[in-house]
Amino acid sequence: MRGPVGGRVMWVVVVGAGMSGARLAEELRRAEPDPETMSVTVLGAEPEAPYNRIMLSHVVAGGMGDPGSTRLKPTGWWDRNHIEMRTSASVQGIDRVAREVELADGERVPYDHLVLATGSEATIPPIDGVRGTDGALAAGVFPLRDASDCRGLTAHLEEHPGRVALVGGGFIGLEVACALARSGRDVVVVHPRAWPMDSHLDSGGGRVLIRALDELGVRVVTGARAARWDGTALGLDDGTGIECRTVVLSAGTSPRTRLAEAAGLEVGRGIVVDDTLRTCDPAISAIGDCAEHRGCVTGLVGPAWDQAGVVSARITGADPGSRYLGGVAVTRLKAFGVDVVSLGELTEDVHDPGVEVTMVCEPSRGRYARVDVVDARVTGAVLVGHPEPVGFLTQLYEHALPVPDDVLSVVLGRAGAATADTPSTMPAAAVVCRCNGVSKADLVHAWSEGDRDAAAMATRTRAGTGCGGCTAAVDGICGWLRDCA
Repeated sequence: MRGPVGGRVMWVVVVGAGMSGARLAEELRRAEPDPETMSVTVLGAEPEAPYNRIMLSHVVAGGMGDPGSTRLKPTGWWDRNHIEMRTSASVQGIDRVAREVELADGERVPYDHLVLATGSEATIPPIDGVRGTDGALAAGVFPLRDASDCRGLTAHLEEHPGRVALVGGGFIGLEVACALARSGRDVVVVHPRAWPMDSHLDSGGGRVLIRALDELGVRVVTGARAARWDGTALGLDDGTGIECRTVVLSAGTSPRTRLAEAAGLEVGRGIVVDDTLRTCDPAISAIGDCAEHRGCVTGLVGPAWDQAGVVSARITGADPGSRYLGGVAVTRLKAFGVDVVSLGELTEDVHDPGVEVTMVCEPSRGRYARVDVVDARVTGAVLVGHPEPVGFLTQLYEHALPVPDDVLSVVLGRAGAATADTPSTMPAAAVVCRCNGVSKADLVHAWSEGDRDAAAMATRTRAGTGCGGCTAAVDGICGWLRDCA
């Protein structure tokens, strides 16, 4: 599909200026730099230019100022790269026959290929009093999905500095809880299951996590659901209550599919796509949180960026046969003193003869590690406060590499990866910092611009300013560049 359509410019329109939509626009322009060959337009409903949603908890904690400080690209970048980035451009409908999208003000924007990157929205649990008579969230109740939520919550916390209750102990909820605790807040997390992050952790890891959170000042109430909110207390279904003036909802998300449904596209949990990431209409693709691929909606930024790469390669013709076969299930929470990593899936029965299960548990030190191995391959792992083997285990899992005979040495971080990527062999497009979408090529460019250490590179690219998990990799690339100079 490379080149103009019928001798004219190909018009690619992306609906959604979140992290996946912005990433796709960047990939498209990298693959096809000529705006006279391919036009790229991104329509974002929010007034802000694309920003890093992952970093909103850091903003709430008071460490990054305004949400604008988390923008993905510096001022002027989109214009310089011939990408029409339109903010406050809410799409109200899709005309598949005319191949146009209609904006809220009635403007119609034509497309040759349309990509839906509409993301997801916060799930609002059925709590009495959580909504006002007009259907809006009651005073003191906030999700934390976008910059508007972030600003509202930050302003409210300035006026009400007391205890904060978080409804939901998943990945996002704990990230926000740790950020608030670090800023000096009294934080209570309410989670209906027996331990937080229950979809990622086993019971051993969950119990150690609860203990580690408590030491950070985050109290976790498990096995209870929020039932009532009256503006001064959050009542639970077990009859107890939490006195507070602020409630943060982190009870999950649901894909934004209304636009696709109205256009007659197939929708299940998300917008249904095939391995090319096309919908039932070959002129429309979907990526990111809104897309359902092989029955799965990931909700993670890594797979969304992988999907963006596939769609870009296909649309531009860089690789017309590019396919997305599913993301690697790797989740990491590294938020102000709590480091949790989950890979793949764990077996429910640790005595299953077909699975080799290795565990190390040190509750008093807030450390727990478990690795499941089947046929000499890692099939699942959980690490709480145990970062030493993360890099090696992730590589073994992502590439289905054989595990050394002494699995315990891997768990203890004593085994190294002989096949590990080095800066010299790492592809230029390899993403080093997933929080901020920084590739090896971005870091090499920063070096060429005079940024000669990790701190300077962080200032220019933001690499390492997210979860911090890429710090060692950034340092390694700096060392390699110094050696090559």
